Amino acid sequence: MLPGRRDRAAETATAVRDRLGEYARETGSIRIAEFVLFFLLISGLGPLGGGVYSYTLIVPVLCVLAFMRRPRVELKNQELLIAALILAMLYLFLVSMWGVQDAAIAADWQGRLIKFSAFTAALFFLASGRIDLRSGIAGMTTALAINVPLFFMGLVSADYGKYLTGWLGDKNVAGLTYCIVGLMALHYVKRPGPRALTFLFFTGALWLTGSRTSLAAYAAALGWVFLAPKLPVVGRWLLAVIIAFVVNRISEDYSQVGVFSDREGSDLLRARIDAASELKAEDARFVGNGLGDAVVSMEGNTWFFHSSYLTALVEGGWPWLIFVVAVSVIVMVQPFRQHPTPDEVYAQALGVAILVCAWRLGEVFYTPMWMVAMAFAIYAQQKARIQREVSDPGPGWASSEHAADPAAEHGRDG
Repeated sequence: MLPGRRDRAAETATAVRDRLGEYARETGSIRIAEFVLFFLLISGLGPLGGGVYSYTLIVPVLCVLAFMRRPRVELKNQELLIAALILAMLYLFLVSMWGVQDAAIAADWQGRLIKFSAFTAALFFLASGRIDLRSGIAGMTTALAINVPLFFMGLVSADYGKYLTGWLGDKNVAGLTYCIVGLMALHYVKRPGPRALTFLFFTGALWLTGSRTSLAAYAAALGWVFLAPKLPVVGRWLLAVIIAFVVNRISEDYSQVGVFSDREGSDLLRARIDAASELKAEDARFVGNGLGDAVVSMEGNTWFFHSSYLTALVEGGWPWLIFVVAVSVIVMVQPFRQHPTPDEVYAQALGVAILVCAWRLGEVFYTPMWMVAMAFAIYAQQKARIQREVSDPGPGWASSEHAADPAAEHGRDG
Protein backbone atom coordinates (compact mmCIF):
# COMPACT_ATOMS: atom_id res chain seq x y z
CA MET A 1 0.00 0.00 0.00
CA LEU A 2 1.37 3.50 -0.89
CA PRO A 3 2.51 5.66 2.06
CA GLY A 4 0.15 8.51 1.09
CA ARG A 5 -2.90 6.26 1.04
CA ARG A 6 -1.82 4.69 4.32
CA ASP A 7 -1.59 8.14 5.93
CA ARG A 8 -5.02 9.09 4.65
CA ALA A 9 -6.47 5.82 5.97
CA ALA A 10 -4.81 6.50 9.32
CA GLU A 11 -6.33 9.98 9.44
CA THR A 12 -9.78 8.58 8.60
CA ALA A 13 -9.64 5.91 11.30
CA THR A 14 -8.33 8.39 13.87
CA ALA A 15 -11.16 10.83 13.12
CA VAL A 16 -13.93 8.28 13.46
CA ARG A 17 -12.25 6.78 16.53
CA ASP A 18 -12.22 10.20 18.18
CA ARG A 19 -15.87 10.72 17.29
CA LEU A 20 -16.87 7.41 18.87
CA GLY A 21 -14.79 8.36 21.88
CA GLU A 22 -16.84 11.54 22.11
CA TYR A 23 -20.04 9.46 22.10
CA ALA A 24 -18.67 7.32 24.93
CA ARG A 25 -17.67 10.31 27.05
CA GLU A 26 -21.07 12.00 26.64
CA THR A 27 -23.17 8.87 27.27
CA GLY A 28 -23.25 9.39 31.02
CA SER A 29 -23.92 13.13 30.92
CA ILE A 30 -27.19 15.06 30.76
CA ARG A 31 -27.35 18.46 29.09
CA ILE A 32 -29.44 20.77 31.27
CA ALA A 33 -30.75 22.91 28.39
CA GLU A 34 -32.21 19.92 26.54
CA PHE A 35 -33.53 18.39 29.75
CA VAL A 36 -35.43 21.57 30.65
CA LEU A 37 -36.74 22.31 27.16
CA PHE A 38 -38.07 18.80 26.59
CA PHE A 39 -39.54 18.80 30.10
CA LEU A 40 -41.42 21.96 29.13
CA LEU A 41 -42.47 20.32 25.87
CA ILE A 42 -44.57 18.01 28.05
CA SER A 43 -45.48 20.23 30.99
CA GLY A 44 -46.09 23.54 29.27
CA LEU A 45 -44.83 26.93 30.36
CA GLY A 46 -47.11 27.56 33.34
CA PRO A 47 -46.57 26.12 36.85
CA LEU A 48 -49.41 23.64 36.35
CA GLY A 49 -50.38 24.52 32.78
CA GLY A 50 -50.98 22.02 30.01
CA GLY A 51 -48.31 21.34 27.43
CA VAL A 52 -50.46 20.60 24.38
CA TYR A 53 -49.44 23.76 22.51
CA SER A 54 -46.08 24.41 24.18
CA TYR A 55 -44.23 23.06 21.15
CA THR A 56 -45.13 26.23 19.22
CA LEU A 57 -42.54 28.03 21.37
CA ILE A 58 -40.24 25.21 22.51
CA VAL A 59 -39.42 23.84 19.04
CA PRO A 60 -38.21 27.23 17.69
CA VAL A 61 -36.10 27.67 20.86
CA LEU A 62 -34.55 24.25 20.22
CA CYS A 63 -33.69 25.34 16.68
CA VAL A 64 -32.03 28.53 17.94
CA LEU A 65 -30.04 26.53 20.50
CA ALA A 66 -28.95 24.11 17.78
CA PHE A 67 -27.55 26.96 15.68
CA MET A 68 -25.06 27.62 18.48
CA ARG A 69 -23.83 24.02 18.57
CA ARG A 70 -21.63 22.04 16.22
CA PRO A 71 -23.03 18.74 14.88
CA ARG A 72 -21.85 15.50 16.45
CA VAL A 73 -22.41 13.58 13.22
CA GLU A 74 -22.29 14.62 9.60
CA LEU A 75 -25.59 13.86 7.89
CA LYS A 76 -24.14 12.04 4.91
CA ASN A 77 -26.42 10.72 2.19
CA GLN A 78 -29.37 12.71 3.55
CA GLU A 79 -29.44 15.37 0.83
CA LEU A 80 -32.31 13.68 -1.00
CA LEU A 81 -34.39 13.39 2.18
CA ILE A 82 -33.77 17.02 3.12
CA ALA A 83 -34.73 18.20 -0.37
CA ALA A 84 -37.82 15.97 -0.39
CA LEU A 85 -39.08 17.31 2.95
CA ILE A 86 -38.54 20.91 1.84
CA LEU A 87 -40.39 20.28 -1.43
CA ALA A 88 -43.17 18.61 0.55
CA MET A 89 -43.65 21.80 2.57
CA LEU A 90 -43.81 23.79 -0.68
CA TYR A 91 -46.38 21.33 -2.03
CA LEU A 92 -48.55 21.72 1.07
CA PHE A 93 -48.29 25.50 0.79
CA LEU A 94 -49.51 25.48 -2.82
CA VAL A 95 -52.30 22.97 -2.15
CA SER A 96 -53.50 24.92 0.89
CA MET A 97 -53.19 28.33 -0.77
CA TRP A 98 -55.56 27.18 -3.51
CA GLY A 99 -57.41 24.72 -1.30
CA VAL A 100 -61.12 24.15 -0.89
CA GLN A 101 -61.21 23.93 2.91
CA ASP A 102 -64.55 24.20 4.69
CA ALA A 103 -64.05 27.72 6.07
CA ALA A 104 -66.71 27.24 8.75
CA ILE A 105 -64.87 24.44 10.57
CA ALA A 106 -61.37 24.11 9.08
CA ALA A 107 -58.31 24.68 11.25
CA ASP A 108 -55.77 27.42 10.49
CA TRP A 109 -53.72 26.07 7.58
CA GLN A 110 -50.97 28.69 7.92
CA GLY A 111 -50.38 27.69 11.51
CA ARG A 112 -50.23 24.02 10.59
CA LEU A 113 -47.74 24.70 7.81
CA ILE A 114 -45.49 26.69 10.15
CA LYS A 115 -45.68 23.86 12.68
CA PHE A 116 -44.79 21.24 10.07
CA SER A 117 -41.85 23.35 8.86
CA ALA A 118 -40.56 23.83 12.40
CA PHE A 119 -40.71 20.09 13.05
CA THR A 120 -38.81 19.45 9.81
CA ALA A 121 -35.99 21.80 10.81
CA ALA A 122 -35.81 20.51 14.39
CA LEU A 123 -35.79 16.93 13.12
CA PHE A 124 -32.43 17.39 11.39
CA PHE A 125 -30.95 19.38 14.28
CA LEU A 126 -31.79 16.44 16.54
CA ALA A 127 -30.49 13.90 14.03
CA SER A 128 -27.13 15.71 13.73
CA GLY A 129 -26.59 15.60 17.48
CA ARG A 130 -26.66 19.39 17.88
CA ILE A 131 -29.50 18.74 20.32
CA ASP A 132 -28.81 15.82 22.65
CA LEU A 133 -31.77 13.50 22.30
CA ARG A 134 -30.86 11.39 25.32
CA SER A 135 -31.06 14.46 27.58
CA GLY A 136 -34.37 15.37 25.94
CA ILE A 137 -35.83 11.93 26.63
CA ALA A 138 -34.69 12.23 30.25
CA GLY A 139 -36.54 15.54 30.51
CA MET A 140 -39.72 14.14 28.96
CA THR A 141 -39.57 11.01 31.12
CA THR A 142 -39.27 13.14 34.26
CA ALA A 143 -42.24 15.29 33.20
CA LEU A 144 -44.36 12.23 32.39
CA ALA A 145 -43.49 10.68 35.76
CA ILE A 146 -44.49 13.86 37.64
CA ASN A 147 -47.66 14.09 35.57
CA VAL A 148 -49.08 10.90 37.10
CA PRO A 149 -49.28 11.97 40.77
CA LEU A 150 -50.37 15.48 39.78
CA PHE A 151 -53.22 13.92 37.80
CA PHE A 152 -54.46 11.81 40.69
CA MET A 153 -54.11 14.78 43.06
CA GLY A 154 -56.45 16.73 40.78
CA LEU A 155 -53.88 19.46 40.04
CA VAL A 156 -53.83 19.04 36.25
CA SER A 157 -56.33 18.42 33.48
CA ALA A 158 -58.72 15.49 33.81
CA ASP A 159 -60.96 16.11 30.80
CA TYR A 160 -61.39 12.35 30.21
CA GLY A 161 -62.42 11.40 33.70
CA LYS A 162 -60.45 8.48 35.10
CA TYR A 163 -58.14 8.21 32.05
CA LEU A 164 -54.68 9.71 32.49
CA THR A 165 -54.18 12.95 30.57
CA GLY A 166 -52.88 15.69 32.85
CA TRP A 167 -50.42 18.04 31.17
CA LEU A 168 -51.04 16.34 27.82
CA GLY A 169 -54.72 17.32 27.81
CA ASP A 170 -55.97 14.70 25.34
CA LYS A 171 -56.23 10.94 25.88
CA ASN A 172 -54.90 10.10 22.42
CA VAL A 173 -51.96 12.49 22.83
CA ALA A 174 -51.25 10.95 26.24
CA GLY A 175 -51.27 7.43 24.80
CA LEU A 176 -48.96 8.37 21.92
CA THR A 177 -46.54 10.25 24.19
CA TYR A 178 -46.27 7.60 26.90
CA CYS A 179 -45.79 4.97 24.18
CA ILE A 180 -42.98 6.67 22.21
CA VAL A 181 -41.14 8.21 25.17
CA GLY A 182 -41.43 4.90 27.02
CA LEU A 183 -39.84 2.99 24.16
CA MET A 184 -36.98 5.48 23.89
CA ALA A 185 -36.43 5.51 27.64
CA LEU A 186 -36.11 1.71 27.56
CA HIS A 187 -33.45 2.08 24.88
CA TYR A 188 -31.37 4.58 26.85
CA VAL A 189 -31.65 2.89 30.25
CA LYS A 190 -29.11 0.04 30.17
CA ARG A 191 -28.89 -1.37 33.71
CA PRO A 192 -31.37 -4.23 34.35
CA GLY A 193 -32.88 -2.85 37.57
CA PRO A 194 -33.68 0.67 36.39
CA ARG A 195 -34.74 -0.73 33.02
CA ALA A 196 -37.28 -3.03 34.68
CA LEU A 197 -38.67 -0.10 36.69
CA THR A 198 -38.86 1.99 33.50
CA PHE A 199 -40.79 -0.78 31.76
CA LEU A 200 -43.22 -1.18 34.65
CA PHE A 201 -43.82 2.57 34.93
CA PHE A 202 -44.55 3.19 31.25
CA THR A 203 -46.63 0.03 30.90
CA GLY A 204 -48.72 1.10 33.90
CA ALA A 205 -49.01 4.69 32.68
CA LEU A 206 -50.11 3.51 29.24
CA TRP A 207 -52.77 1.36 30.86
CA LEU A 208 -53.99 4.38 32.83
CA THR A 209 -54.44 6.39 29.61
CA GLY A 210 -56.99 3.82 28.49
CA SER A 211 -55.60 4.04 24.95
CA ARG A 212 -55.99 0.59 23.43
CA THR A 213 -54.17 1.60 20.25
CA SER A 214 -51.10 2.88 22.09
CA LEU A 215 -51.01 -0.28 24.20
CA ALA A 216 -51.08 -2.35 21.01
CA ALA A 217 -48.37 -0.17 19.46
CA TYR A 218 -46.19 -0.49 22.57
CA ALA A 219 -46.55 -4.29 22.60
CA ALA A 220 -45.89 -4.50 18.85
CA ALA A 221 -42.74 -2.38 19.16
CA LEU A 222 -41.35 -4.45 22.05
CA GLY A 223 -42.12 -7.61 20.10
CA TRP A 224 -40.17 -6.15 17.20
CA VAL A 225 -37.16 -5.42 19.44
CA PHE A 226 -37.03 -9.04 20.60
CA LEU A 227 -37.86 -10.82 17.32
CA ALA A 228 -36.58 -8.66 14.46
CA PRO A 229 -32.82 -9.08 15.16
CA LYS A 230 -33.23 -12.83 14.75
CA LEU A 231 -34.95 -12.58 11.35
CA PRO A 232 -33.73 -11.97 7.80
CA VAL A 233 -35.17 -9.14 5.72
CA VAL A 234 -38.07 -11.21 4.40
CA GLY A 235 -38.76 -12.48 7.92
CA ARG A 236 -39.09 -8.91 9.17
CA TRP A 237 -41.54 -8.16 6.35
CA LEU A 238 -43.64 -11.14 7.45
CA LEU A 239 -43.41 -9.97 11.07
CA ALA A 240 -44.76 -6.56 10.02
CA VAL A 241 -47.68 -8.24 8.22
CA ILE A 242 -48.42 -10.38 11.29
CA ILE A 243 -48.37 -7.30 13.54
CA ALA A 244 -50.79 -5.47 11.25
CA PHE A 245 -53.12 -8.50 11.15
CA VAL A 246 -53.07 -9.04 14.93
CA VAL A 247 -53.62 -5.36 15.76
CA ASN A 248 -56.53 -5.16 13.31
CA ARG A 249 -58.11 -8.37 14.62
CA ILE A 250 -57.83 -7.29 18.26
CA SER A 251 -59.36 -3.90 17.49
CA GLU A 252 -62.32 -5.52 15.73
CA ASP A 253 -63.02 -8.50 17.98
CA TYR A 254 -61.70 -7.64 21.45
CA SER A 255 -61.94 -3.85 21.74
CA GLN A 256 -64.74 -4.01 24.35
CA VAL A 257 -63.61 -7.01 26.37
CA GLY A 258 -62.87 -6.94 30.11
CA VAL A 259 -61.89 -3.54 31.49
CA PHE A 260 -62.82 -1.96 28.15
CA SER A 261 -66.41 -3.24 28.25
CA ASP A 262 -67.70 0.21 29.24
CA ARG A 263 -66.46 1.85 26.05
CA GLU A 264 -69.47 1.07 23.85
CA GLY A 265 -70.80 4.64 23.90
CA SER A 266 -67.47 6.28 23.05
CA ASP A 267 -66.82 3.64 20.40
CA LEU A 268 -70.15 4.40 18.74
CA LEU A 269 -69.21 8.09 18.59
CA ARG A 270 -65.80 7.18 17.21
CA ALA A 271 -67.45 5.01 14.55
CA ARG A 272 -69.68 7.91 13.48
CA ILE A 273 -66.69 10.25 13.27
CA ASP A 274 -64.77 7.65 11.26
CA ALA A 275 -67.68 7.18 8.86
CA ALA A 276 -67.93 10.94 8.30
CA SER A 277 -64.15 11.11 7.85
CA GLU A 278 -64.24 8.40 5.19
CA LEU A 279 -66.99 10.21 3.31
CA LYS A 280 -64.97 13.42 3.35
CA ALA A 281 -61.89 11.55 2.15
CA GLU A 282 -63.86 10.11 -0.76
CA ASP A 283 -64.97 13.60 -1.80
CA ALA A 284 -61.51 15.17 -1.44
CA ARG A 285 -59.52 16.21 -4.48
CA PHE A 286 -56.65 14.05 -5.72
CA VAL A 287 -54.24 16.69 -4.38
CA GLY A 288 -56.28 17.20 -1.22
CA ASN A 289 -58.38 20.05 0.10
CA GLY A 290 -55.55 21.80 1.94
CA LEU A 291 -54.19 21.79 5.48
CA GLY A 292 -56.75 22.15 8.26
CA ASP A 293 -59.62 20.43 6.47
CA ALA A 294 -59.37 17.08 8.28
CA VAL A 295 -62.36 17.87 10.49
CA VAL A 296 -66.04 16.93 10.45
CA SER A 297 -69.10 18.57 11.95
CA MET A 298 -71.79 16.54 13.71
CA GLU A 299 -74.69 17.88 15.74
CA GLY A 300 -73.08 21.28 16.10
CA ASN A 301 -69.70 19.94 17.27
CA THR A 302 -66.45 19.83 15.31
CA TRP A 303 -64.32 16.68 15.48
CA PHE A 304 -60.83 15.99 14.22
CA PHE A 305 -60.15 12.77 12.29
CA HIS A 306 -59.00 9.76 14.30
CA SER A 307 -56.89 8.37 11.45
CA SER A 308 -53.66 10.11 10.49
CA TYR A 309 -53.85 8.34 7.13
CA LEU A 310 -57.23 9.87 6.32
CA THR A 311 -55.98 13.22 7.63
CA ALA A 312 -53.06 13.14 5.19
CA LEU A 313 -55.36 12.05 2.35
CA VAL A 314 -57.85 14.90 2.90
CA GLU A 315 -55.29 17.62 3.54
CA GLY A 316 -52.67 16.80 0.91
CA GLY A 317 -54.28 14.16 -1.27
CA TRP A 318 -52.71 10.94 -2.48
CA PRO A 319 -49.29 12.51 -3.15
CA TRP A 320 -48.98 13.69 0.46
CA LEU A 321 -50.33 10.45 1.96
CA ILE A 322 -47.92 8.32 -0.07
CA PHE A 323 -45.02 10.65 0.72
CA VAL A 324 -45.45 10.86 4.49
CA VAL A 325 -46.01 7.10 4.86
CA ALA A 326 -43.11 6.24 2.55
CA VAL A 327 -40.73 8.61 4.35
CA SER A 328 -41.75 7.20 7.74
CA VAL A 329 -41.27 3.61 6.58
CA ILE A 330 -37.99 4.16 4.71
CA VAL A 331 -36.36 6.26 7.45
CA MET A 332 -37.57 4.44 10.55
CA VAL A 333 -38.50 0.88 9.59
CA GLN A 334 -35.73 0.55 6.96
CA PRO A 335 -37.37 -2.43 5.26
CA PHE A 336 -34.28 -3.36 3.23
CA ARG A 337 -31.61 -3.10 5.95
CA GLN A 338 -29.70 -6.38 5.98
CA HIS A 339 -27.98 -6.26 9.38
CA PRO A 340 -29.39 -3.47 11.57
CA THR A 341 -27.46 -2.37 14.63
CA PRO A 342 -29.18 -2.44 18.04
CA ASP A 343 -29.90 1.29 17.68
CA GLU A 344 -31.42 0.74 14.24
CA VAL A 345 -33.60 -2.10 15.57
CA TYR A 346 -35.03 0.31 18.14
CA ALA A 347 -35.57 2.87 15.39
CA GLN A 348 -37.51 0.23 13.45
CA ALA A 349 -39.59 -0.50 16.56
CA LEU A 350 -40.37 3.20 16.93
CA GLY A 351 -41.47 3.22 13.29
CA VAL A 352 -43.78 0.28 13.93
CA ALA A 353 -45.29 2.07 16.94
CA ILE A 354 -45.78 5.30 14.97
CA LEU A 355 -47.51 3.50 12.09
CA VAL A 356 -49.84 1.64 14.47
CA CYS A 357 -50.68 4.79 16.45
CA ALA A 358 -51.36 6.70 13.22
CA TRP A 359 -54.23 4.32 12.53
CA ARG A 360 -56.44 5.41 15.45
CA LEU A 361 -54.83 8.12 17.59
CA GLY A 362 -55.64 11.25 15.62
CA GLU A 363 -52.69 13.34 14.46
CA VAL A 364 -49.45 11.36 14.68
CA PHE A 365 -47.40 12.36 11.63
CA TYR A 366 -45.61 15.70 12.03
CA THR A 367 -46.02 15.79 15.79
CA PRO A 368 -43.28 16.05 18.44
CA MET A 369 -43.28 12.25 18.86
CA TRP A 370 -42.94 11.64 15.10
CA MET A 371 -40.15 14.23 14.99
CA VAL A 372 -38.25 12.56 17.84
CA ALA A 373 -38.64 9.07 16.37
CA MET A 374 -37.50 10.20 12.91
CA ALA A 375 -34.51 12.06 14.36
CA PHE A 376 -33.46 9.04 16.41
CA ALA A 377 -33.66 6.82 13.31
CA ILE A 378 -31.48 9.13 11.22
CA TYR A 379 -28.98 9.51 14.06
CA ALA A 380 -28.83 5.72 14.49
CA GLN A 381 -28.11 5.30 10.78
CA GLN A 382 -25.31 7.87 10.86
CA LYS A 383 -23.79 6.31 13.96
CA ALA A 384 -23.89 2.89 12.27
CA ARG A 385 -22.15 4.41 9.24
CA ILE A 386 -19.34 5.75 11.44
CA GLN A 387 -18.93 2.35 13.08
CA ARG A 388 -18.66 0.72 9.67
CA GLU A 389 -16.00 3.27 8.67
CA VAL A 390 -14.02 2.35 11.78
CA SER A 391 -14.32 -1.34 10.98
CA ASP A 392 -13.36 -0.84 7.33
CA PRO A 393 -11.84 2.65 6.82
CA GLY A 394 -10.40 1.99 3.42
CA PRO A 395 -8.43 -0.33 1.12
CA GLY A 396 -5.19 -1.53 2.62
CA TRP A 397 -5.85 -0.24 6.14
CA ALA A 398 -6.13 -3.73 7.55
CA SER A 399 -2.57 -4.42 6.43
CA SER A 400 -1.12 -1.55 8.43
CA GLU A 401 0.10 -1.57 12.01
CA HIS A 402 -3.25 -0.08 13.11
CA ALA A 403 -5.29 -3.06 11.89
CA ALA A 404 -7.02 -3.57 15.26
CA ASP A 405 -10.49 -2.08 15.52
CA PRO A 406 -9.99 1.38 17.11
CA ALA A 407 -13.57 1.46 18.33
CA ALA A 408 -12.97 -1.39 20.71
CA GLU A 409 -11.41 0.78 23.40
CA HIS A 410 -14.46 3.03 23.50
CA GLY A 411 -17.21 0.46 23.08
CA ARG A 412 -19.72 0.29 20.25
CA ASP A 413 -22.87 1.27 22.10
CA GLY A 414 -21.99 4.95 22.39
